[in-house]
Amino acid sequence: MEQFLVGFGLIFEFQNIILMVVGLIVGIVIGAVPGLNVPLAVALALPFTFSLPPLAGLSMLIGIYKGGTYGGSISAILINVPGTPAAAATALDGNKLARNGQAGRALKLSLYASVFGELMSDILLIVLAVQIARIALLFGPHEFFALGVFALTIIGLVSGKSLVKGLIAGAAGILFATVGLDPIEGEVRLAFDVYELTGGLKFIALIIGAFAISEALVQVEQRAVGKATAHVLEVSGDRAANTLSPRELRKLLPTAFRGAAIGSFIGAVPGIGAAIAAFLSYGVARRLSKTPEQFGEGALEGVTAAESANNGVTGSTLIPLLTLGIPGDVITAIMLGALTVHGLIPGPTLFQQQGDFVTALFIGMLMVTFLHLVVGYLGLPLFIRAVRVPPGILFPLVVILCVTGTFVATSSIFDVFVMLGFGVVGYLMVKFGFPIPPLLIGFILGPLIEVSLRQAMILSNNNALDLLSKPVSAGFLILTAVVIASVGWQRLREKRSS
Repeated sequence: MEQFLVGFGLIFEFQNIILMVVGLIVGIVIGAVPGLNVPLAVALALPFTFSLPPLAGLSMLIGIYKGGTYGGSISAILINVPGTPAAAATALDGNKLARNGQAGRALKLSLYASVFGELMSDILLIVLAVQIARIALLFGPHEFFALGVFALTIIGLVSGKSLVKGLIAGAAGILFATVGLDPIEGEVRLAFDVYELTGGLKFIALIIGAFAISEALVQVEQRAVGKATAHVLEVSGDRAANTLSPRELRKLLPTAFRGAAIGSFIGAVPGIGAAIAAFLSYGVARRLSKTPEQFGEGALEGVTAAESANNGVTGSTLIPLLTLGIPGDVITAIMLGALTVHGLIPGPTLFQQQGDFVTALFIGMLMVTFLHLVVGYLGLPLFIRAVRVPPGILFPLVVILCVTGTFVATSSIFDVFVMLGFGVVGYLMVKFGFPIPPLLIGFILGPLIEVSLRQAMILSNNNALDLLSKPVSAGFLILTAVVIASVGWQRLREKRSS
């Protein structure tokens, strides 16, 4: 109780609350605009958190994360264009409800279900994180190397249709992470006599370039080939069309519980993501429904299942990040950068050395969830207007923010050019079907994998088989091989059958 009171005192400051609200508004608007996405919003906001206290900066990033994941449902419902991949399942029934004159009901239901999913996920984070951190204290170099390889493999496999391209993208991220000083011997490598590269490639330049600049280039290309913009449906002023009765909400409660549980579980597994959670929850809800024929025709259960699951991911993705230092998805990988800039190293020792900070962060997660309900309800008319922002105004502004944010974070023109270079790399990856998330996660996990492997080799006198002598590291490496083999075999069968 004493630690709870200390944590509450740390997080319950005016600056933190204001930044939570700002983050929620920015996240919902970014999520609602087709073409933008939550990683882009978090990446653009990251440089501005460096000058803030750690809790204040993370409060804003968490607000963007939760608000952006929900915001995709607004455009999914109104124009049948999901603002985020996780909202694709919401569009199946949400847009039908809007076309039937019930856009207001669909929008409110998506908000309620999203907040419910977040609350359940936050509770799971609070209950499990400390217990997992205690187990992780037993990890050494062998275990951390095997865990890093397993996490990178999982993320590479689920981030795209091609197994090989996902693994190549992850390996490229590790390669970029090796630029600069050798972490063990201190020698410069892959700098090519460029002084600015001796300090390594900057995390913020990769993030903003690969996600924001590449997306702007993709949108420019799409406008050049004349892709049409979808029509935005108006929200009816009829009270009955915008109201959800208490009886309807009680009837939908089991679906919301089930979706939140699925999303929370999926979020705790690194690399799977909110989109898979939403479609899995939608499919389960349809199979268990007494009226499955209504799904896809405007079923309230469909919207509830999708939204409770995709926002149910937002809390539990922090479990592997805080306890093991392994990002649960792209957004938590960016949050890892915010933590390390402030000297906070995620992992089991964080709970020992910064217990008050962790407690304050947990309370902050719950506060953001409560504020999400208030901000989402009061600001819905504003967020609907955000869907109508012309791309010709939006994306030039995004590019300006990219350049400004990178320069503010690094104070280096060279890093601005690096950011633009990564933007071209990201654009080419999208064009040729290479997923970007494994590139980022590989860049994040590269130092952990390299340092842990080299430390393990020193301890075992360069005997690689020693990695299999410890139960935990052997288990993770065997799981990695099994996952690669099973996914490869499954996709080979699909290719043969097609």
